[in-house]
Amino acid sequence: MYAHQKDNKLRQFLRHKARDVERLLPKKPIDYSRVSDVVPIFDITKMHAMLNEHEKRSNLHRNHQRYINFLGDTAGFLPMVSLPTDILTRLEDLRLRFPNFSDAIDFYLEQFALAQLAEDAVFAANPLLLSGPAGIGKTAFCHELAKAVETPFQLIGLSSTTAGFVLGGMSSGWSEGKPGKVVEVLARERKGNPLIVVDELDKVAADKRYDPLGSLYQLLENETATDFIDEGLEIGTNCAHIVWVGTANNLTKIPAPILSRFSVIEVTSPTVEQMRHVVASIYRKVRQNYPWGTRFSVELPDAVVSKVIESGLAPRLVQKELIAACGKAVLRQACQPLDLGKGCYEILPDDLSLRGLAKPKAKIHVQLTKLDTTPVQDELVEPLVYWSVREIHFQDGIEAKHHLVGCMPKQGVGQVHVTAAIYSFDIENRRVRTANGVSYELVGQPGIEHNAESLWEQWKNANGVINDVDVTNQYCWMH
Repeated sequence: MYAHQKDNKLRQFLRHKARDVERLLPKKPIDYSRVSDVVPIFDITKMHAMLNEHEKRSNLHRNHQRYINFLGDTAGFLPMVSLPTDILTRLEDLRLRFPNFSDAIDFYLEQFALAQLAEDAVFAANPLLLSGPAGIGKTAFCHELAKAVETPFQLIGLSSTTAGFVLGGMSSGWSEGKPGKVVEVLARERKGNPLIVVDELDKVAADKRYDPLGSLYQLLENETATDFIDEGLEIGTNCAHIVWVGTANNLTKIPAPILSRFSVIEVTSPTVEQMRHVVASIYRKVRQNYPWGTRFSVELPDAVVSKVIESGLAPRLVQKELIAACGKAVLRQACQPLDLGKGCYEILPDDLSLRGLAKPKAKIHVQLTKLDTTPVQDELVEPLVYWSVREIHFQDGIEAKHHLVGCMPKQGVGQVHVTAAIYSFDIENRRVRTANGVSYELVGQPGIEHNAESLWEQWKNANGVINDVDVTNQYCWMH
């Protein structure tokens, strides 16, 4: 290599010559009638006008230049994702892996069956809200749905969002002003109908002046979404083809106007039989997604599956526990000759430590209510699975009380039990003592059996309850 000086005059001359050649070339207008399944999403003409009207150093100029670059030669017309011809079969396969999401899968089967009546069979569906306890796989289901449809996927978490600019952009008048996530995914992915998931809609906490959900009022309505104005661009963008999914744990915390824009489906924790399919599906995913996965047995031993189910571990935690068990299986067999006939490792029940259920070291005893009770049989302890805690309110100023709702294994799967009012809670031993002296051991993570809500409604009506709140999170040492 050798040192040389830049010849700036020569560079300028070559640039001018290139521009002269471009001007002499015949301009061929783009014939969009020959391009299948494209729709106008961005108005490129207005975007270039913004470049001319604002200085290069302005935020607005930079934002538009960046998005014009994202769009490339699309001229703002983006293709639509069409449904795979075997999408109905793919959804049935999804049902096997997410059996507790059957209602959601039925919803999309209906939506896609209608879409396939059209010639282009474009991916489209009404906004859907998945409601259910934490850790049952709502976000994972949405990821797999996007893969089945083969459409771009964007997850927007709202639990830590304090202002609306995450969705609707921040005004370019601010030094950090830029477009929001919605128009960004359209421009970056160059598809007009991505799947966007707004996660944890019920956990938004913000000043009402900067409502993070404000943009959704417009985005979830087709008529208004066609001309959605992002504050970072200040011109309309067609967002009407986006497919929306929301997730939440508590519907009562979502504003009614937002809730009314969704079709709502309640997703419960998997039943024991469904959990077998879930564990098997997660194990297959581990084998497929990791380079070492093929070194393990194709099927998970029944004893291991049973141990996972009996632990009450939430689906979101099963994968990391299985990965840890794989590591233990390798270490356990490190000093033993590997059976070359099998050529693989196998997880045993002892390889599962189920660290997700670790208890806190400190012993804390929380007295929740001061009830005048006469405890009976302090040693009587009943295990409770798929449990939740409800706070109930009565008329005439009666003090609110907490009750456990869950399943007692000895009564059989699907038998829901409502306890007497909670008297105290021992966090370390995970035991709840009730007003009639019976103690319950909380087994595994919280959950809801499929018929728990209907029984709970009957119990409330029979006992004159006027209002109730799910307060399970107050009893969880780990969310």
